[in-house]
Amino acid sequence: MSTVWKLRAGCKVNLYLDIVGVREDGYHEIESLFYPLPAPCDILDVHLSDGQGLRLSCTASDLGTEENILSRAYQRFAETTGFAPGVSVHLHKNIPMGAGLGGGSSDAAAFLSWLNARAGDHALARGDLAGLALTLGADVPFFLGNAPAWVTGIGEKLEPVACDLADYTLLVVCPAVHVNTRWAYRRWDEMRANGSVRPRKELTPENSPIMSLCFTKPPKLWNGFEEVVFHEFPALYEVKKQILNHFPDACVMSGSGSSFVALFSSVECANRCAGAMRAMGHACHASRSGEPLGLNS
Repeated sequence: MSTVWKLRAGCKVNLYLDIVGVREDGYHEIESLFYPLPAPCDILDVHLSDGQGLRLSCTASDLGTEENILSRAYQRFAETTGFAPGVSVHLHKNIPMGAGLGGGSSDAAAFLSWLNARAGDHALARGDLAGLALTLGADVPFFLGNAPAWVTGIGEKLEPVACDLADYTLLVVCPAVHVNTRWAYRRWDEMRANGSVRPRKELTPENSPIMSLCFTKPPKLWNGFEEVVFHEFPALYEVKKQILNHFPDACVMSGSGSSFVALFSSVECANRCAGAMRAMGHACHASRSGEPLGLNS
């Protein structure tokens, strides 16, 4: 039997996210604090097969196509390096789509790292691999390093940060709501045009001193998409209110939604919140000090 590699592809949450402007080419510039978490996570079962090319399957059948970011990652890597082994991948999809957790980007980074580790003389240097990853999506390079980072530009500029959340239980709450990222940016543009929303500061290449607010106790978290998304999806606003009723030290929506990350200094409060969220039908994933944590419901 051939060896099967099980690749764990974790998620990220945005502890801070602001859209600081729009470039002339239409791309949005952001400032964000990305924080990696072990759960929820996707699992990639990978094994080598005869010949060349990728055979992809997925627990979500509509994702096992050539449009999947894993298919594009394989093709881009093969074109760049000339390394195109026969590979079969089965993706166990556990990170919800449209949740602001970067699941697709994480899958691509895990697969690129696996390919590069087996490419021998064809392997790419770290910077070149990050450059290839960026062509697949702005979040993919972050998952190659998988460490807390202050993110600027269109998401391609990463500055590692020492973000210690060891004192907190982190609870990721995933309502069964899909928020399309392209829609969210388009709607933000519309609301900005009519004055309904505005960035916290003007477009500038310098890092914002506001990053330091994320490291206070309790941390001050922020997501500029909340006003946009809550207007269209009031049920998500209600979810955040329910989370706040359980006394987290901080709570914020991740990405363009629909998930939330809540920081609890009290394990008991996190446990009660997880139970309440699950009773309402929302998936919950807890971690502490970078490790998954099982909470009683």
